[in-house]
Amino acid sequence: MKPVRNNITAPLRLVSDVLLLSGGITSVCGHSQTRTVSLLFENDGNWTRFADVPSALYYYEPVSFSEATSICEASNETLLGSDLLPYFSNQFSYKKYLGEIDSTTKIWVSDNSSQTEPVAHAPLDDMLVQSRGDKHSEAAKHPVLCTNSPPLTSQVDTNFSSEEIYPRTTIESDGVTFTGTRDHLSFRFMGIPYAKPPTGELRFRYSEASNVTDVDATGFGPACPQFGYFNGNDYGLMPWGNSEDCLFLNVYTSYIPSSSDVHGNQTSLKPVLFWIHGGGATQGTGADATFDGGPLVSRTDAVVVTINYRLNILGLLALNDTTSSNSTTTSSAAVTGNYALSDKILALKWVRRHIAAFGGDPNKVMIFGQSAGGWGVVDLLMTEKTEETGVEGLWSSAIIQSGGASVIQSLDEAAETILPYIDPLCPSAVPEERLSCLQSLDLDTLLNITQNVTSWRTSADGVYRSTYAVDQAKLGPDAVNSVPLLSGYMPEEGQSLLGTTVSPNSTASNFTTMLDLTVGEAVAENVTASGLWNITDAFTSYNATVDVYSDYLLTCDNEDLITSAAASKAFPDIYVYQMQRGFALSYYNPYGLCSFPVGEPQPYYRCHSSDLHEVFGTYHIFNQTAREPQDVYYTNLIQDMWASFARTGNPNPDVAYLRARGYNSTLAIFSNSTESEGQAQGWKWPKFEEESAVVAELQWPILGNGTRVGMPDAERCKVILGED
Repeated sequence: MKPVRNNITAPLRLVSDVLLLSGGITSVCGHSQTRTVSLLFENDGNWTRFADVPSALYYYEPVSFSEATSICEASNETLLGSDLLPYFSNQFSYKKYLGEIDSTTKIWVSDNSSQTEPVAHAPLDDMLVQSRGDKHSEAAKHPVLCTNSPPLTSQVDTNFSSEEIYPRTTIESDGVTFTGTRDHLSFRFMGIPYAKPPTGELRFRYSEASNVTDVDATGFGPACPQFGYFNGNDYGLMPWGNSEDCLFLNVYTSYIPSSSDVHGNQTSLKPVLFWIHGGGATQGTGADATFDGGPLVSRTDAVVVTINYRLNILGLLALNDTTSSNSTTTSSAAVTGNYALSDKILALKWVRRHIAAFGGDPNKVMIFGQSAGGWGVVDLLMTEKTEETGVEGLWSSAIIQSGGASVIQSLDEAAETILPYIDPLCPSAVPEERLSCLQSLDLDTLLNITQNVTSWRTSADGVYRSTYAVDQAKLGPDAVNSVPLLSGYMPEEGQSLLGTTVSPNSTASNFTTMLDLTVGEAVAENVTASGLWNITDAFTSYNATVDVYSDYLLTCDNEDLITSAAASKAFPDIYVYQMQRGFALSYYNPYGLCSFPVGEPQPYYRCHSSDLHEVFGTYHIFNQTAREPQDVYYTNLIQDMWASFARTGNPNPDVAYLRARGYNSTLAIFSNSTESEGQAQGWKWPKFEEESAVVAELQWPILGNGTRVGMPDAERCKVILGED
């Protein structure tokens, strides 16, 4: 018999046509400009030096020297000193790779002794870089390189309210004005409302697009109501508060096109990385500083979008409401759940409508998420392709990080779980009356229900979702939203998910007891009878419990989904990984076992959520120190592969791209022309196909051939899933 598995309840970290844009116009400090601009920063991955490496503003349009100085002044900046040009050599090499400049292109900079003397450098001409530069007449026209003085965002509670410290940048798109700012690494537009407040009559309704036309995007919006790490600021993680009015998104970009570029030069737009946070569907926020987009944007030349979506009862309450006991027609007032899923889709429609004005390509949107955010990606891939959902074409690729295969329930199952807590508050069974009652309850009353019902699932509502993801994937590409898919997990997900439920000092005699406690008696019986988890001095009962719980909660579902999708060719290309390196979040590291001391490499658990810093590169905001140089190189590798997948649907970066950007640590993995002892050269991440089933073993350096054939936990998952 196949056992029923629990949801994740631990504190995890977890189609419309393109509308014409009226904007893309940048304005800094109120001075209107219509110029394309990039924020340049050489991100070599070493976060300890971010604040010491200069960044700059590059204005593309050739202008005279007097215009150049005015452009910098309007940005609250000055011309960049020519002595700083070597810091940007890789940036200009990359621009040459993109075809934006050539070796003779000159740019306006300062000669360091005078801001009035016209000085132009060709940054890719070594002779000119080493000299004081060419002097030109006032009539000569070149692009402009200005300083960029705002500081590095290096703490969770950074206050962006000062216009002198954080100059304003304004973008117009489709009749909406967005005023954001910039820091050392990127332009930032925070707290953008993408939906109307889901309060009052919009509570327990699908989200509706915001009608705000003048958006102050200079600070984060509040997180959605929840308990845990991001309920208030007790943990120092959420200084922006909590509110039921919480449907905000954040955009990070290093490239803002002019209006003419938005309309006429679509090839210059950047891939979009659309992030869905985790948290067991009960906690988390897109404003979590772990997901600050600056490092990822500056490394990848992509646009990063992070979102809030409704959580727990507010996002997932589902009842089996009909107009009467003998009716088969669902009432328009029915509470059928999936409000969180409607939020994610509406945020993607916002991206489709506006992201080009922020430099993003609406036709290259990669959805990715971790833990419950990975569930969200699965939900989107399995969402019904109807006019009502409008999901077709909203994204072009997808990454599931530690997301299992999502979880889904019927409306009857949902009602059976929740009605004992709803009926005493709203006893009427008439949908309209019950909905009105639920909408009138105070927020604390609703949230208190989540203290009793701790597991919240997607519902098979017949609108967004209909069946289990694995079963749907077996039906082939027509049954899913078929795009290139990359998916994988950490080897010991269960260690941090278990928290302190079991002790590392448990003895072999306690193994069955620990299994009963964590996975239930039915699974425990299958596990102990299988003989696949034999306790030894090296493989302790604690290790075995972590292994079983990892498989039980996430890994087996993910392997089942991937193998089913590969067999049916549900997705055009599939890539699968297991990460062999992790870096624990500072506050999510039970017993301190998800990492190792600085400079003292030793065995440790690659835990759930220990891939987040490696994807976003936000170690510096949490005062994290590199344990060894490989932490930097591995972060570079993951970011470069994730961005390559967003750009092309293939995680293997173009070697010419890596060379142009000076990304040597990643180049060492993918190029045949480098030599490093014990490291695979010219490595390539193969596709996962039914016949070959190759899984990438991600590490830096890549050791051996960097892959394995077959899912790592295939045999054990047969036991966990009750398939033996």
